[in-house]
Amino acid sequence: MDRKESVQQKVSGAPQDPGCYIWKDAAGEILYVGKADRLRTRLRNYLKPETIKTAMLMQKVRDLEWITTETSAEALILEDTLVKKHKPRFNVRLKDDKRFPYLCVSTSEPFPRIYLTRSVRKDGNRYFGPYTDVRAARHILDLIHKTFPIRKVRQKLPLSRPRRPCMNFHINRCLAPCQGTVPEEEYKKIVDELILFLEGKHELLEELVKKRMDQFSQEMQFERAAIYRDILSSLRRFQERQTVSRPGAGDEDVIAVARDESYGQAVVFEYRQGNLTGRKAFPLTGLEAADEDDLLQSFIREYYLSNQSIPPRILMSHRMDHQERSILEEYLSKTSDRKVRLRHPQRGASVTVLEMARKNAELLLKEQVIKVRSKDRRSGLEEIKEFLGLDAAPEIIECYDISHFQGRQTVAAGVQFENGQPRKAGYRRYIIKSVEGIDDPASMREVIARRIQRLINEDGKMPDLIVIDGGSTQLQAACEAAASLGQEDLPMVGLAKKREEIYLPGRPVPLSFDKNSAGMRILRHLRDEAHRFGISHQRIRSNKAQLKILETSIPDIGQQRIRAMLKHFDDRKIGDASIEELMEVPGIGEKLAKKIHQALKSTESEAAPDSEAPLKNLSR
Repeated sequence: MDRKESVQQKVSGAPQDPGCYIWKDAAGEILYVGKADRLRTRLRNYLKPETIKTAMLMQKVRDLEWITTETSAEALILEDTLVKKHKPRFNVRLKDDKRFPYLCVSTSEPFPRIYLTRSVRKDGNRYFGPYTDVRAARHILDLIHKTFPIRKVRQKLPLSRPRRPCMNFHINRCLAPCQGTVPEEEYKKIVDELILFLEGKHELLEELVKKRMDQFSQEMQFERAAIYRDILSSLRRFQERQTVSRPGAGDEDVIAVARDESYGQAVVFEYRQGNLTGRKAFPLTGLEAADEDDLLQSFIREYYLSNQSIPPRILMSHRMDHQERSILEEYLSKTSDRKVRLRHPQRGASVTVLEMARKNAELLLKEQVIKVRSKDRRSGLEEIKEFLGLDAAPEIIECYDISHFQGRQTVAAGVQFENGQPRKAGYRRYIIKSVEGIDDPASMREVIARRIQRLINEDGKMPDLIVIDGGSTQLQAACEAAASLGQEDLPMVGLAKKREEIYLPGRPVPLSFDKNSAGMRILRHLRDEAHRFGISHQRIRSNKAQLKILETSIPDIGQQRIRAMLKHFDDRKIGDASIEELMEVPGIGEKLAKKIHQALKSTESEAAPDSEAPLKNLSR
């Protein structure tokens, strides 16, 4: 029985119950975890994949498991648990989700306290978060302790024997329930107000605090009135910093996602009573072949299943499958004890807010990509140092490639990378002068000799590593050129195209490294950039040669139009241009375009310049 038949047989045996399904590869590794109302019906859809993600997944699938549940809501929770536990490569998930901090109000205790934690449990306490920045979470915690006089010290209350209060009591930061003089009901009221603050209901909280301050003042309990006066003052200062508002919007979250190749970013704007109270940003991982819909659905599931502060309305940047949305709405409504709606608005003020969230997601994604790639470059250079046995991570790397057209127009290109990224000022183009016909090793020997000789003449700094686009013969020729100029210790390697193997000087057997490692990605980028630059050089020379022939065969074309054509086509091949494309060049109409097109086709065989053609020499 082949793989396909085996999978089909397992799918046909799946029940029509709600539950979770688990796709595995040949080694038993979990590739993807999903949920379904009817397992067999959902699994049959995988047998005829309609999306790139599904097709890529099914190419690797060798085994299937499922777990049935009583309801779709239970399947949703089980899916979230399995994804967090196994981190399957095809499931989108929060990056480093265990690291996000929460604020916990220990409402399971008689005299609750608030503290920072990185785990959420079903223990009767209230959890708020997650916070993407631990410093921001600590700042809020510090603000709370300055505003609400609740205890900081971890201890089991009430105590059997009252104790002397700590310094927090004397600086009006705690009511000191440890000394047994604070009624539990009075303390609970302050905790309830703290929860209103964390839920973002600042206007309601301010009204409540003012009312209680006035009440204690009328009852001549001025010390207690002073406590609420200070809370009110802190709340008003905090409110002054909230500048973005949506009058009449009430409580809602606005969610947007963005992605770029292997990177993803989710942004949550929290509006409470119409005021923007916070922006949270979450990097996403597991994006292989996923689209924005997958990102959104997976993020909402993971974010709200561990979040107890759920607003009645959630605006989304993308549509969600109706069935998936209904299951999520049902679960979130049950969890928050109120109706929760997921919406993707098409018009009105909500679209403007979603656009703002989407722009934030895109900007944060750019920052994330820059940060990750910078980290990859540093680790990649260290990898290159290790597997090539260099004394230090190479700061300057150069790569050289030979290019020709059927043995003619042999040119070379050299590119330079500084700290793992292209440095265009170090790019060089060469016209091979001493080699006739096809002889890549001899051409490479000339290029490397010219480059090293120029650095010696100008007293320039030698590169930390030279990469040769080719195998052992090209590398050997380059090493001979360096040795002839007294630079036999200059580190060089060859990078073969076919198998991505690395050749070292004097070793006929190449070395193989992880093709997806950061170091190999840098070397591949170097090689590909040198090849691209060499082909570009070849096309520019070919264009100049063809235009030189045009200048003599079409007298009315003129130098101005020649320059305009060179600029318009840049490094594209003019000989392949259609009449319509030629007419896009400024100053060329239909009649002249037809003349040029006919001349290009009839003289294309003559366009290859010989080594003595009076073209601008771009070699250095």
